[in-house]
Amino acid sequence: MNLSEIIKSTSPKFSDIIPSTNKKIWFRPFLVKEEKMLLIAQELGSEQEILKCISEVIQSCFENIGDVSKIPLFDLEYLFIKLRCKSVQELASPILICPVTNEEVTLKINLEEIEVIKDPKHSKTLKITDNLIIGMKYPSLSLFLNSNIESMELSDFYDLAVNCVEYVETRDEKILADSVSKEEIKDFIDNMTKQQFDMIINFFSTMPRIEKTVKYITSDKETRSITLRGIKDFFGLASVTQT
Repeated sequence: MNLSEIIKSTSPKFSDIIPSTNKKIWFRPFLVKEEKMLLIAQELGSEQEILKCISEVIQSCFENIGDVSKIPLFDLEYLFIKLRCKSVQELASPILICPVTNEEVTLKINLEEIEVIKDPKHSKTLKITDNLIIGMKYPSLSLFLNSNIESMELSDFYDLAVNCVEYVETRDEKILADSVSKEEIKDFIDNMTKQQFDMIINFFSTMPRIEKTVKYITSDKETRSITLRGIKDFFGLASVTQT
């Protein structure tokens, strides 16, 4: 056994649950070389670069996770937060600039308390009519990596919808999206009414997410709040809303 294998054999193992599947999964803490990758990605500032780096680290640290690029983004964010807890510590200290007082504020977040928020009204099955059901799937990491997630426009959202149709079902048949061309799916969506397409929009707006609202006090003694969403907010610069 060489030196690297000896030190790798001392890494502890932990378990958690993948939110979208409730499947138990085992993982080890990230290593020094993986931490260096994360620091370099953070310095680049691009959210896509950060997500790509995080996916590579998760792929290395989690056992039997499959292709990480195919898992939903909220799964990736959740798993990385749990990985960070065991690799570094449970506390994170994101920094924000308050838009009211223009002062720098450091928050203290217990990452062990972060869970995936699930809307009780959310459903992956959309009943368009009594004779038409659309089955949806969550956007995968690869879809976000192939689009500009920092400034998504309506056309980007439309393309996301096309890629997230899993099947179309009528009383007579069930058509899997993988069995038809993207052009046919685009044509299917193009011929929806606004009310029908709004159901798809609602699917995206209510799907599970990583989110936490935290209160803080500024130098003027006012209590304000911030809603943290996603990896960049929990570990970097966040936006703030006043209460």
